[in-house]
Amino acid sequence: MVKASETPQNGATQLLDWPDSGGVALITWHTASGDVYEQETASRQEAQELLAKIRSNDQLSLVSAQVRRVGIGPDS
Repeated sequence: MVKASETPQNGATQLLDWPDSGGVALITWHTASGDVYEQETASRQEAQELLAKIRSNDQLSLVSAQVRRVGIGPDS
């Protein structure tokens, strides 16, 4: 699993290092009240939208964003 980087570009959040095919993002964040959430998505667009929502909400904080190829890694 590779840590995905996010960088603002033209006001939007962009993921770096997404594989050409078979990519799955695992995004973890927490709320101001301490609840932790995790979402897995195979869509780069959905991952970017979720990161943008987390970034724009001051009640949410990104814990981690990782991208892996399906079939690679201990959980595959």
